[in-house]
Amino acid sequence: MSIIVKDANSVDRYYEAIESGTSGNPFQSVVPDFKLAHAIRVVEADDSVDVSIWEKAKGLRKFGRNSTVGTSFETVGELQGTESNETFVTTNLIDGVSSSSASDTSQTIVIEGHTVDGSGNLTFVSQEAILLGQTEVTLTTPLARATRAYVKPSGTFGTTPTALVGNVYIYDNTGGVGSGTPTVASGTKLMISAGNTQTQKCATSTSSADYWFIDSFSAAVGVAGGSASRVEIRIELRDIANGGAWRPAGRNIELTVGQNGITYLLDPCIIVPPNHDIRVRAKTDSNTAEVVAELAGYLAIIT
Repeated sequence: MSIIVKDANSVDRYYEAIESGTSGNPFQSVVPDFKLAHAIRVVEADDSVDVSIWEKAKGLRKFGRNSTVGTSFETVGELQGTESNETFVTTNLIDGVSSSSASDTSQTIVIEGHTVDGSGNLTFVSQEAILLGQTEVTLTTPLARATRAYVKPSGTFGTTPTALVGNVYIYDNTGGVGSGTPTVASGTKLMISAGNTQTQKCATSTSSADYWFIDSFSAAVGVAGGSASRVEIRIELRDIANGGAWRPAGRNIELTVGQNGITYLLDPCIIVPPNHDIRVRAKTDSNTAEVVAELAGYLAIIT
């Protein structure tokens, strides 16, 4: 049977098995995929730290949609109004959640994200907030990154949460809020669209304790304007703690409007180090188009 990599020593055992001429596939006793073993070895060689997928025990998928991607690069995610890319903050300013509908007064929203310290180190946080309609609910722990939000299960068999009537916004309230909607659209970092139960944002960040080994990427084009014929997509990342610029994690990918979506199994993996932002952005050659995308892989904790 296959066992997921526990630590860097597992990689050493793989090579030892090869050198000793073990019959069959010695790799199967160590890891199910050489990509993961290789990623762990690269981190050890480049950063002089050991990481463990086994100890972290968590996969991560980040998926999103943007129904109005235009001719300039936009994040594949749902933001407020005509905002095309998130406006990032450098302190823990994200502190509020509210709905655009006064009817949303009972749903519990789970909000995932990160706090940041003065050196740019991120710490993962998951918290809950019960909606009070259009009235702002202050987050227990203010954040610097908000990466996912969803409606919490009711906790009772046979009972489901009341459907959301309005848009739910998670934001930094630096410009005020009117009728549950941030006055300054760039203050919104996450949005659950009315009638849905979870955010759609193909972007996230890594904490100071984690690496993310991305081993698959998928994307597709939905409804497009009449003159749009092609969509260009790219994966970008940046180093938060060291003031890094956004840079591509690979070549740009082009999709033709009307074709089936694509899925790439990435070999080697894209290695996202700690304290990094990562996002997927897209643009059209003309008009607008709906774009969906997903990044998937394994988190590895520094041991």
